[in-house]
Amino acid sequence: MKVLILGAGGLTGRYLVKEAKRRGMEVTALTHCDLDITQPDAANGALLKFQPDCVINAASLTRLERCEEDPVASRKINTTAPADWAKECGKVGIKFVHLGTDYIFDGTKKTPYVPEDPASPLSRYGHDKANGEKQVLLANSQALIVRLAWVFGHGGSTFMSQLPGILAEREVVELAGGRRGSCTYAGEAARIILDLARGDARGIFHGVQSGETTWKEFAKKAVELMRGRGGKVACREIRELSLDQIPGMKVARPAFSPLDVQQTEKFLGRKIPNWEKGLEEYLAEIGF
Repeated sequence: MKVLILGAGGLTGRYLVKEAKRRGMEVTALTHCDLDITQPDAANGALLKFQPDCVINAASLTRLERCEEDPVASRKINTTAPADWAKECGKVGIKFVHLGTDYIFDGTKKTPYVPEDPASPLSRYGHDKANGEKQVLLANSQALIVRLAWVFGHGGSTFMSQLPGILAEREVVELAGGRRGSCTYAGEAARIILDLARGDARGIFHGVQSGETTWKEFAKKAVELMRGRGGKVACREIRELSLDQIPGMKVARPAFSPLDVQQTEKFLGRKIPNWEKGLEEYLAEIGF
């Protein structure tokens, strides 16, 4: 299977490249420096050049504040470009996979979101990602959308990715409170995405790990696991702050956004490991 991965320099993209190669796939990995996916004819040119069986779009403008500051860029990257690529892939029968987010929801639901739940975004990022899903499926009815949430992994800039290092160095760790959701080790996300793609899934699926958590619960579990592994842990106190107390987090995020994975598990025929297992795998990977 020949797979073309867009956004291969990002966190999920890097793990997708690694997992696809581990499976013996022929991989073309394109970072933003290699190809600007928003350029006219970018999709057509790349498909002609690389002749993939499957395209996975891991490219996204994910910084909420940046999306608010530059709505044009957000719309191009998160909505317009994915729809264009989906359309071009559909014309020639190439599988198109697009990555979504829990931020398309407003967080008012009391139970985990299922794939069919209507979007109600709170931010420009959420709005453009929700519209991106809609436009992708309108352009290509055979496309696959895999929603992720709170992704963490080696070399990631996300807070959860950096948390083990913070816990190792700081006695008091302050983090955002008041939010509950799903989280995903990028290695498991890559496995789920590739399993769905090879299984010819279409429509919307959730690619997170099972269970739900808060940042504080995640941090406490990380402390427990790190100490259990004999690792260095300086942290003695974990404080929750409101979003408006944290620099760089001024845009509204859903307070409750766990994603239900029952449909994904049924399609794959296997249970998805819980987030604690993902955290264990990540700590082992980075030596904590």
